[in-house]
Amino acid sequence: MKILALRGENLASLQSKFEIDFAGGRLGEAGLFAITGKTGAGKSTLLDAICLALYDRIPRLQSNKKNDAEIGRDSDENRIKANDVRSILSRGKAEAFTEVDFVANDGSHWRSHWHVRRARGRAEGRVQAAEQWLENLDTGQRFAGKKQELQAEIERLVGLTFEQFRRAVMLPQGEFAAFLKAGADDRAALLERMTGGEIYGQLSVAAYERARVEKQALTQLQDKLGDIALLSDDEKQLLSTQCEQLKQQVQQLNAQLNEFKQHQQTLKTESVLAARVAETQLKYTEVQQQKEQALPRYEQLTLIEKAQPAHRDFSLLQQVSSQLTKIEQTLVLTETRLATELKKCVDADLQAKQATEALNQLEQEWQQLEPKIKEAAKWDQQADGLRIQLTEQENVLQQHSVIVTEQQQHLQVIQQQQQVQQQRQQQLSDVLKKSHSFKSVAEQYASVEDNLQQYLAAHRAYSLLRKEKLQIEFEQENNQQQRLVLEQQVQTLHINKSDSEAQSKTLDLEQLEQQQTQERAQYAEKQQYRDVLRQAISGTKEWVSLLVQADKLQIEQHELQGVLVQSEQRLVVLQPELDTLLVQHKEVEYMLQQSRAVMNLADYRNELKDEEACPLCGSLEHPYASRNPVVDGLLQSQQQRLQVLTKQLQDGDVERRQLQQSLPKDQQRLVLLKTEYQQLNLRIEQLYAQYKSIFNTVNSAEIIPSQADLQTLNQQLVQWQQDVEQADNDLRTLQQSGEQRQQKIVLGRQLQTQLQQLQQDESLLTKQLHELAQVTMQWQERLKSLEKQSATQEAIRTSRANTLNEQYTSNVWLEQLKAQGEDQFFQQLNLDVQCFMTNQRDLLESEKLLAELAPKIAEAETLLQNTQKQCSATGEKVALLKKDIQQIWLQRVEIIGESNLQQVELQHKQALKTQQETLTQIQAVQRQSGEAQAAADAALKSSQQQQVETQEEQKNAVTRWNEWQQKLTLTEQQLTALLSKEDGWLTQEREALKLIEQTLSSALTVLVEREQAVIEHQALAALSHQWLVQHELAEDSEQHAELVADWNQKKNVLDEQVFQHRQQLELAKQAELQSGELTQQRIKQQTQTELWLQMNELIGSATGNKFRTLAQGLTLQQLVIIANEHLQDLAPRYALQPVPGSPLALQVIDHDMGDEVRSVESLSGGESFLVSLSLALALASLAADTRQLGSLFIDEGFGTLDPDSLEMALACLDALQADGRQIGVISHVGTLVERIGVQVAVEAVGGGRSQVSIKG
Repeated sequence: MKILALRGENLASLQSKFEIDFAGGRLGEAGLFAITGKTGAGKSTLLDAICLALYDRIPRLQSNKKNDAEIGRDSDENRIKANDVRSILSRGKAEAFTEVDFVANDGSHWRSHWHVRRARGRAEGRVQAAEQWLENLDTGQRFAGKKQELQAEIERLVGLTFEQFRRAVMLPQGEFAAFLKAGADDRAALLERMTGGEIYGQLSVAAYERARVEKQALTQLQDKLGDIALLSDDEKQLLSTQCEQLKQQVQQLNAQLNEFKQHQQTLKTESVLAARVAETQLKYTEVQQQKEQALPRYEQLTLIEKAQPAHRDFSLLQQVSSQLTKIEQTLVLTETRLATELKKCVDADLQAKQATEALNQLEQEWQQLEPKIKEAAKWDQQADGLRIQLTEQENVLQQHSVIVTEQQQHLQVIQQQQQVQQQRQQQLSDVLKKSHSFKSVAEQYASVEDNLQQYLAAHRAYSLLRKEKLQIEFEQENNQQQRLVLEQQVQTLHINKSDSEAQSKTLDLEQLEQQQTQERAQYAEKQQYRDVLRQAISGTKEWVSLLVQADKLQIEQHELQGVLVQSEQRLVVLQPELDTLLVQHKEVEYMLQQSRAVMNLADYRNELKDEEACPLCGSLEHPYASRNPVVDGLLQSQQQRLQVLTKQLQDGDVERRQLQQSLPKDQQRLVLLKTEYQQLNLRIEQLYAQYKSIFNTVNSAEIIPSQADLQTLNQQLVQWQQDVEQADNDLRTLQQSGEQRQQKIVLGRQLQTQLQQLQQDESLLTKQLHELAQVTMQWQERLKSLEKQSATQEAIRTSRANTLNEQYTSNVWLEQLKAQGEDQFFQQLNLDVQCFMTNQRDLLESEKLLAELAPKIAEAETLLQNTQKQCSATGEKVALLKKDIQQIWLQRVEIIGESNLQQVELQHKQALKTQQETLTQIQAVQRQSGEAQAAADAALKSSQQQQVETQEEQKNAVTRWNEWQQKLTLTEQQLTALLSKEDGWLTQEREALKLIEQTLSSALTVLVEREQAVIEHQALAALSHQWLVQHELAEDSEQHAELVADWNQKKNVLDEQVFQHRQQLELAKQAELQSGELTQQRIKQQTQTELWLQMNELIGSATGNKFRTLAQGLTLQQLVIIANEHLQDLAPRYALQPVPGSPLALQVIDHDMGDEVRSVESLSGGESFLVSLSLALALASLAADTRQLGSLFIDEGFGTLDPDSLEMALACLDALQADGRQIGVISHVGTLVERIGVQVAVEAVGGGRSQVSIKG
């Protein structure tokens, strides 16, 4: 990355537009330049402008909360924060910009532009948001993207972030001066800020926090594992069994509901079909009624169509009658019009007579007035001639007055010029007297300028030659060191080449590659065979699985067939048994009732007396009066028998119902099993056909039959699995052998490449040694040439200096040249010469002008007197002409008065013309009235003729109309009513009657179709009615709804139970999965936690000090190593070293004092500067790859160096810029400025403003 140019305007004190071309002009040629200027002039503003254009940031304005106060006056509403980069906008300016041209790391050229402005372009407007854009100078294309994307693109092109750019390109000299002598704690803080080491403290804190978080996560996982409750296998089995039973009950309810809904829908369809038939029947009846009601319309339409031939005569009769009416109306209007026109003719004749008399009266008045007008016109003509003369004289008088004024003004101007020239003559004489000593220089300025140019050219050439000589001597020393290094590298290459050739002979690369190719073929063949075996095993396992399923189905089928036979046989035997049990049950029940009836007489037995007859049986003996053991035993025996029979009858009925319900299901299940068995056999055949080729490939010795049993297949599976394991072992062996051989091949190829590289390096080193020898000879010759050229330039410089001393009469020119610089000296010299020559020329011109002005003043005074005399004579002529004009006007007024003659004449002629036009108009109206009267008379006669002809046509039409009435046997009113219907009505009526016919036909068709649908649906409806009767259900929809609601309620209860059982099982499964997952997570988290605990042990700390201290110590060691490399060039006497046991403390090794160890505080100011400069350059190396950086800026600090140290530091900087880098040094040191030939001067011009210029 290299900065090519910088431009800007209105940046702090740099209010004028400036441009600094680092790549071209004197800066591009020099490479090393100084940025000079007084304190506060704006040197650092240039560096701020570079950062602002690239990164929209300024190093001096860091974004932090400690510096966020808004700056400005109390009354200023447009204040911005102190750390806002927009504060760089110059006060009182409406906008500012800065832009940088640079070369990116990939060699492309780019321009980064930053711009800020105030609202509405006004200096008092609010500061707007800054704008930034990036443009490719090679293609002219601008980068499109948001601000964040733009910054990312700039960082990619530059290769540095803002912090890296600030440290690598703009070396923080002042910070390293403080860093060098700071204490351990302060040095740690400075080192962290300068190297961007904050990340290490953040990493330390992050490692500590991560370890704490991971430990908490492990504790949480352990707690979760303790909270999980798992079910036992018996509990899960019980839940699964209950769930399956509930599912079966739900399926039974669903089947019952579906069957009921199907019959319900059938009955509903029957009702709908019947309703549709009734609806269609009603519609058909309505359409029939409409047709009957429309019969009069059919008859009327027939009559209208029959009467249509008379329509032409009917229309003609109406037309003739209407025409006759119009003619009679026209006849009345024509008679009225004729009477009106007769009256108009009489009025026009009267008006014409009156207009003629008025015209004659006006002509007589004009004959009397015309002579007076002519006489008055003569007096007006004389007066007009005098007025013309008066006007001419007044104009002459006015011209003379203007000329007098102009001549007076001209005289004053000439007199003022005379005074001005007299004053200027005196001033120029005084100035030339003061600069009399400069007269010789000004008069021979060309010679002086030529001598100065030759002197400066010789001085520049001498400086360049001296600089080139120093550079060559420096390069000679470097080349000598390079030659020694190259010779040592050549020896090392010979040794490495011999070792590589010896190792390469031990490896036969061609044989190894052939063996590798053979092994790869064997590996591919083995791998293919193993894959085929795996496919065969997969197919066989699927085949075995299908066979197992088929065996299970076959066994279940045989068992189910046996159950069906037993169930059918049991039903045949069970029904007679139930009949017998029913008869026995009825008999035992009757006997028990009789026995109970006997037992009910126990209340009367207590009243029986000995020797008295029993009222029931008449017996005199009463053996059961007190006790009845036989009857009691019999009753008990009958009750037991009835209970046994009742239980047997109930058990038999339950068994019969179960058999009747299970028999259809078992039959359906048997059919399903047969179907599944057939499908499995078909799948086995398909599977065998699919894998037959694979089976034949892997078992070529014995073909597996398609009807192979499980034992055969299992034996084959075991054999193939053994073959797969053997193939895997062979593949592993081949892979290990191949890897070992591949390592040897890679080693052999590396040795070949290494030998080729060593040969190339050997050739390259030899070539470099030869080139160094040639360069050394060239430099020696060049040094001799430089000595001669330097002597020549010195002679020229001395000669020109002596000549200039003679021309200036002293060496004042040399002092001015040193003080002002070349450009400013020549500018001032040109200005002085021009001023002197201009003053001398102006003095001659002033004397000449004074001589010319004296005769002009005398001439102007004479002209002014003559013009004033002419003006008085012309005034007298004007007064006489005015008096004559007044006398003529009085005589004209006596004749005709003060009226205008042309106006009087025009009024009388206009009155005559108007009256003549009025008469002409009246005569025209008179002619028009006569013509209108004749036209009205002709129109009356024409209308009378049309009336007669139309009456004849009406008579004929009436005759034909009467004939039609007789022909159709209709009255005139009836026929007129029929013919009054229009064609549109007839069409509409025909369509309406046709629609009735179509509707009737359509209704009949729909009725037939719907009756047929009812007939077809009667069979299904009968089955549904029968089903309701069988299930003792009425056709009441309310009862059906209650039944369905009851079934749904039962189903919902069962579904809820199923859901609860499933949920319990799912929760148990999830608990098992969660337990397994948590266990795996705990194991994984245990590993992760141990890792981060170890990391915390190594670098973690709550404050970040552990890793920060370690990283800062390593960074300081690296920084010291690179700084010592630069110290070899800047101050070879010293070297930096970390203090043992204190990684952040520094000490200095003094080589001139026998490697004595010194503290950094013992260094002088110049020594401290050199050491801190080496640290700053080392930081640039750490911040970025400085070989990619083409620009470098170094801050103050050179003022503490003695001349030798300053020369050494500048030589080091020259060496850096010789690598192609541009180096800018910000300094006030005069010696440094003189030593660095080119400067970017920032000069204050007053009022807080500065300007930028290039000097040297």
